[in-house]
Amino acid sequence: MPSLSINIHTFIMALCSGVIFCFFTQRFCKKILNKVQYDYFRDLLLVGSWFILVSSFGTSVLRIIVGCSVISLALGMIQHINPDRNLRWMYISVGLLFSLLGPRISFIGLPGGEYLFLSPLFSIIVTALWITMFPLLLQELDNVPGMVGHLLAITFLLVLIVTLVSGQDLGNAFMMSFSGLALLALFWSRHGHLYRQLGKPLSSFWGVIVAGTSVLGVSKGITLSTLIVIPIGLFAIPIMETSLHFASLALSEKPKGAMLLYRELVKRGLDHPTAVHLITLICATIGSIVTVFQLTSPGNAILFSFIVFTFSFVFSLPVLNAMLAKEHTCRKPYLWGIPVDNVSMNYAVSRFITSARNGTRPFIVVTVNALSAFLGRTHEKYRAITNQADLSLPDGAGILWAMKCLGTPVQERVTGIDFLEQVCRSAASEDFSVFLLGSTDSIVAEAARSLQAKYPGLTISGYRNGYFTEKDTPSVIESIRASGARILFAGMGVPLQEEWIAENIFKIGNVCAVGVGGAFDVISGNIRRAPEIYQKLNLEWLYRLLQEPWRLRRDLNLFFFLLQVIFTKINLLFQKKVR
Repeated sequence: MPSLSINIHTFIMALCSGVIFCFFTQRFCKKILNKVQYDYFRDLLLVGSWFILVSSFGTSVLRIIVGCSVISLALGMIQHINPDRNLRWMYISVGLLFSLLGPRISFIGLPGGEYLFLSPLFSIIVTALWITMFPLLLQELDNVPGMVGHLLAITFLLVLIVTLVSGQDLGNAFMMSFSGLALLALFWSRHGHLYRQLGKPLSSFWGVIVAGTSVLGVSKGITLSTLIVIPIGLFAIPIMETSLHFASLALSEKPKGAMLLYRELVKRGLDHPTAVHLITLICATIGSIVTVFQLTSPGNAILFSFIVFTFSFVFSLPVLNAMLAKEHTCRKPYLWGIPVDNVSMNYAVSRFITSARNGTRPFIVVTVNALSAFLGRTHEKYRAITNQADLSLPDGAGILWAMKCLGTPVQERVTGIDFLEQVCRSAASEDFSVFLLGSTDSIVAEAARSLQAKYPGLTISGYRNGYFTEKDTPSVIESIRASGARILFAGMGVPLQEEWIAENIFKIGNVCAVGVGGAFDVISGNIRRAPEIYQKLNLEWLYRLLQEPWRLRRDLNLFFFLLQVIFTKINLLFQKKVR
């Protein structure tokens, strides 16, 4: 025991020194590397930190865990390079290697304090399956951006608590859980980012780390790893697996699970970050309750569970109140027959990227501003397209003012250019290809270069000017199909872009399309976007008019838009209600 205490002390000192070194190394490298290089460097720094730490100061058991994790990382990279092939079966090799060289699951705990001891062969099989399961589990959970990082943080925190209060010799489990928490905190901007996935390589790496830590168990490398008696050290994982497994399935267009928690939260008006945090709180609450039942008497466990549940309920009460309030508000109010989704930017981007990820059907987004809403009063075809679109976003201060004036306010302005940039940021991290259609050859080409420079890793599989005839449409469709793009940005002006998308998207395939108007002009630098002061004063139209005086005639319609809203307010015009 004294030697073990010294090893733990040395291990912690080395870990703290490594964390400080990595912190300053990250800050230095962020200044000299581009975004893609910096992200790869941080992942390598994380893996290297684990490897050097356990190689120099860890026990042989820890070396086996981290070694198998690195192998799992390599298999994840192979999966990433070959996305069209099902290579999940490869992880059984990691499980077999771990079960042959590392600690094994030697018995299964049964109710009543009894144990079922496993034969050596069956112990190898069970351990191999246990280790194989977790890289695959974390890859699936990674379908919910940001979820894996929060899951890991909860898991390692609960493991650390168990190792400290159980009164048993859990030195290896303590070192792994403490290291996991420290490195997660150091790289939290990578793991806790709510709009980025870890990717298959890093998810696979953490999967073996978590599974290996659980096998360290309650006594020198033996753990209770069964779903009958949840294992100490990783007791919360089966419960979290159930909750978060269905949460990840909820992101698909046709989920197969029964517990569609994430989707239900989003349907009730919660944005993606709040939904992730609420699911995380639920998992933490359940895990904490299971923990105390493993460590103390039933009476104390019931009391502690009541306290934990009460704290979690009070903590989540503002979110629950917001959900109940939003049930009584109009989710999709209308302005002269034009729907305007009452959603946040976070929700809109999450839904768009989710549809791109699933790729099961076309997905259409329209952006509605004051001028397009005014046009929609008399343009029946445009009005019908907005009603058939999957999302109709409030693009412009005029729309926000009009909806508020008419008693159906929307929560946030979601401009086309901001939506485009947020989608490109997510597409770069998830490796979704993009096609740009619109404007002139020079402007769309410069817009493509600008987006790739701003979002390193963004794949723009093609671009084309928007000045083509109806005879050219088949060739345009074929070029988009051949590019393999998952996302289409069309900048051809309202209503031409919406009409073209609606008429041709099913010929293109399962792409996600959005009309972005003159966004390419701004992104390319051909037109400067209004400074922040103009945006705050809702005078972006004036700044654009100063750059493009020819817009004066069209912008006069803003005055008529204002009058129409006032007339509608005093019931001089018919205002269509929610369909």
